[in-house]
Amino acid sequence: MLPRLKITLYLLFIIGLFFVRSCTVHIAVAAFVLLCAVMLLPFARMKGGILPISLFLLFTFLGNLFSPSGKILYSNEFLSITDEGLRLAGVRTLRVFSMIFAAKILTTVLSFDEIIEAASRMLAPLERVGIPVGDFFSVTGLTLKVFPALLGHLREKYREAAKKHGTKGFRERLRYTASLLMPVFVESIRSPERFFGPQGVSGPAGREKE
Repeated sequence: MLPRLKITLYLLFIIGLFFVRSCTVHIAVAAFVLLCAVMLLPFARMKGGILPISLFLLFTFLGNLFSPSGKILYSNEFLSITDEGLRLAGVRTLRVFSMIFAAKILTTVLSFDEIIEAASRMLAPLERVGIPVGDFFSVTGLTLKVFPALLGHLREKYREAAKKHGTKGFRERLRYTASLLMPVFVESIRSPERFFGPQGVSGPAGREKE
């Protein structure tokens, strides 16, 4: 019951964010979420994905900044910034910021297995109308479990190739990485059990099959 309660609270929090129009309230909410994240999350978890998150927030801000309505604050021959555009950009960027860090907190207090199981139970009534909720979350759970093993397998293969062939240059490394992806994904489809061993694909069992 507790995981479902936490997910429900997170969903209600997200819905509530879309009803808030005040930039001041969003600043207070974002500050509160950030404070909770600092208190609950380890530092490595806090800084994880900071670059893509920052870029996404920047694009969100810039994408909403140039609204044609409102009082003009700055203008030149190419663009104009209005007070309404600045307000919208601030509100929407802070909203996304709060959603992202609240999700970080949720995935810290709950494991992926708990989230998937709780979401599956919450949406189970949809199966009565023919929506395969159980199958969808089963596949999702398997994907989340096997993905880290796939990444580890790719890293190991890449290191072996780098030592053997001495790949140099960004383009050569990118091309060789791409050449590794398809065989590994085909292998994961044909023999997914390889990636669920006690030691994963890097363990002795994985090497014996290689």
